[in-house]
Amino acid sequence: MIDREAFGPRVDAARLAIAGTRGLSSREQEAVVGICVTSEFSWPDFDRWQAFFAARRTFPARWEGLQVVPPAATPEASVYQHRKLDLLLEWLDMLAHRSTVLAHYARHGMRARIVRQQSGAGCSVCDPFHAREVGPHDDTMPPFHPGCRCVLLAARPRSRAG
Repeated sequence: MIDREAFGPRVDAARLAIAGTRGLSSREQEAVVGICVTSEFSWPDFDRWQAFFAARRTFPARWEGLQVVPPAATPEASVYQHRKLDLLLEWLDMLAHRSTVLAHYARHGMRARIVRQQSGAGCSVCDPFHAREVGPHDDTMPPFHPGCRCVLLAARPRSRAG
């Protein structure tokens, strides 16, 4: 799992740097992103997931371009690191918002259910959780992996018999 405390300053700097690259040439964008994504940038959980999906030869939809780890110090490695950072930022945002979503549903007397956003071929990691109801004390909630497309949606209240 990501240590938000350790990555917080780097994530915030990366968000600002990437947002500030709009209007710059691709070479200038690459230089700014390179400042944020240095050779020191590592994400062991991501690397484990990459190996997991590679061993199964099936990757989630958001993993386009991440199927093979390119050699270091190549243009492909830079693109790979940028995509990896993008998934990290998305992962952290999803982790931060899931408790807010659950709290919102609880305030309105609703339960939450895990729903896969994409249609078509499923994800071997996510499929067992599709349509499962969760509560505020459940640890098994999306995102399940980097690039996870599962979300929490309100579940219809159970009808009361009698």
